Amino acid sequence: MRITVSGLLGPVAAVLALGACATAIDARHGGDLVVQQTGRELARLTLQRLQTLPQAEILTPQSRGAHVQKGPTVRTVLDAAGAADVNSVRVQGRDPAQTLRADELTDQVILTITKHDTLKLAGSHLGVDRWVRDVTALVVNP
Repeated sequence: MRITVSGLLGPVAAVLALGACATAIDARHGGDLVVQQTGRELARLTLQRLQTLPQAEILTPQSRGAHVQKGPTVRTVLDAAGAADVNSVRVQGRDPAQTLRADELTDQVILTITKHDTLKLAGSHLGVDRWVRDVTALVVNP
């Protein structure tokens, strides 16, 4: 059996097209937020579920974009997931992970849903260098 390059173009193009569609769907709908503690998954929260939690509005004058952010506090999300005895939490996403101490988890530290349907860690007293875009996981007591 002889396979030519031109014979492979159709199937390769189909695979690439399907991959592009899947990527577009994932980007449009975002992913679930996983909350872990002691090596196990406590909860997997969808964006829709996060929107049903109490929302906080915070001022973020240090932001390069919107100066008001809205979303559930990290503490509210941890409570909804059933996290207990929280000493710290590592926020993982596209940017370098950030670890927040329990005393930093105030009502001024939130997970905001972006216009791209992803999550962003933001805080009124956190420098933007500690914000995390495209948050995927909260790891309790890492």
